[in-house]
Amino acid sequence: MDKLSDPPISEQQKFWETWNAKMRDPEHLNDWCTKRADVIFRFFRSLRLENPEILDFGCGTGWLSEMLAKFGRVTGVDLAESAIATAKSRCPEGRFIAGDLFKIALPMNHYDVVVSQEVIAHVPDQPAYLERIANALKLGGHLIITTPNKFVIDRSDVFPPQPPEHLEKWLTIRDLKNLLRPRFKVLRTTSILPMGNRGVLRIANSTKIARLLSLFVSSDRIASLKEQLGLGYTMILLVQKKA
Repeated sequence: MDKLSDPPISEQQKFWETWNAKMRDPEHLNDWCTKRADVIFRFFRSLRLENPEILDFGCGTGWLSEMLAKFGRVTGVDLAESAIATAKSRCPEGRFIAGDLFKIALPMNHYDVVVSQEVIAHVPDQPAYLERIANALKLGGHLIITTPNKFVIDRSDVFPPQPPEHLEKWLTIRDLKNLLRPRFKVLRTTSILPMGNRGVLRIANSTKIARLLSLFVSSDRIASLKEQLGLGYTMILLVQKKA
């Protein structure tokens, strides 16, 4: 549930400094990160861009920026100063800036691709956040955006409560598409990591039903179908800036 009031930016910064500390070592990247990155790069490769300008908007410790640098020139921004210091050492060929995402100076109509990985649910003004991205993108430029799926979160018991400085504004796929619609055209949509144990997801993720279906369809195919139907924990969208 969204909190009644947003925590001050200074408190949010403290939270993300602590959160990102565990992401400084590549060995701490979990399977969730890896699977999310796999889809991001599948979408990225489909664009067939040559030496693009890339913005990692909310880059954390730069683990994804380091991979993005293989495709083009990377700029990363993040609220947490210590995370940016790690990003600079991890990806020396990139350009990194620490500060408030709403106040950092960004060039207009400059980037070919913006990647926003698990950020939009943690900003106070989601329409303004997307407006910043749209203004930074070239006409026809692309945004790859990922965020947790409120439909799944509301039907799961596996997520512990977070401290009050952790801003949580969860979105459904419909919510996200509505936010994107004024400035972007949605090209591709998927989800990953099917889960949930309440409501319809109790049935969809039943181990008994899965065992029965496995007699006719592989478990990988079943998981893929759930992801395509939007039953995964993380939503991933490829969108394009409108003219």
